[in-house]
Amino acid sequence: MLLSDRFVIRHQRMLHALRVVIACAIALVVIRVFEFPHSSWALITIIVVMGPVSYLGSVLTKANQRLSGTIIGALLGLAVYLLPGAYIVLHDLILLLILAVAMYAVVGKYSYAAVLVALTLFLVAGPGGADNIVVAEWRAINVVWATLLTILCSRLFFPSRALVHFQLLVTEFLLLSSDYYLLHNKGLNSDNGAADYNLKLLSTNLNKQRSLMAHIYKEWKGDEQDITDIIFLERRILSVLETLINRQWRSQDAFQKIKTNSDLMHGASDLFEHMNQISLQVDMGDVQQILADDISLFTITSETVSAVDSCHQSNINFFGYLWLNHELARHVCAVSFSLSKVFNRQHFRKNKQE
Repeated sequence: MLLSDRFVIRHQRMLHALRVVIACAIALVVIRVFEFPHSSWALITIIVVMGPVSYLGSVLTKANQRLSGTIIGALLGLAVYLLPGAYIVLHDLILLLILAVAMYAVVGKYSYAAVLVALTLFLVAGPGGADNIVVAEWRAINVVWATLLTILCSRLFFPSRALVHFQLLVTEFLLLSSDYYLLHNKGLNSDNGAADYNLKLLSTNLNKQRSLMAHIYKEWKGDEQDITDIIFLERRILSVLETLINRQWRSQDAFQKIKTNSDLMHGASDLFEHMNQISLQVDMGDVQQILADDISLFTITSETVSAVDSCHQSNINFFGYLWLNHELARHVCAVSFSLSKVFNRQHFRKNKQE
């Protein structure tokens, strides 16, 4: 592929449309050259498999299920058709039995294949009998070669990977989170008050990540819980940031103590650097886990503060602010661990290549 994965994701809709058109154009050439009967099924197959979704893993999963469902249904239909014509009742009972098994499987992982088994079965061995068998055979043949063409085109022409899209979204989320955290800390020491935050960007980003989960699972060969954990921890990070940013700290009695505590300000700056570093590592696909010992904020505790200031009543808001920063740091450490299991060079690149 001449285009990078990221370019494909950023121009996903246009390239997806182009990919479908290219597959249909190749199919039309094959149809005109070989003049297959009932060849419209080939074009229908391409549209049904490639049209609704652009991500490679989902397309390949759907194509494989359509291929296997069509072949199994056609073979079962031919086997049933070999029964003597006098055994009409047995013929129909076998059809209904296979249908029952296929419909039972519809609620499972291979639901699309099950539907294709039942559909192809009735096209081949339905009430039409010998009058329809030739049509059904050509339909199955056209579906098979068109599905193979779909798989080939999906791999060759601008393959769009949900895992790469997820990588870009996570990078954006962490970068925005670190920037907002930095702005918040700067705002505490500024006479201009709080900066203008657009936390809806983070919520929108998370919604996009959630919508990708079904597609990611079709590409990700590791534990699906790893992906779920990342999104869960990002939501925790957003929750803490919302509290930190939306709370009116300037009106609290401990505001001066917060802004003048050099250890706290230094720890917050250090945490920003870690968050920013993780976003860059995700972007590169090589995340290193951050340990609690690496976070200087954790060295600031209620005991250390009380040791230098015995006025506990005025420390309540200060401890609340410190706790929120600790929670953010704890979630950053946790998400770095989950990210390191997904976005490391060896594992991540292996999943992208498969």
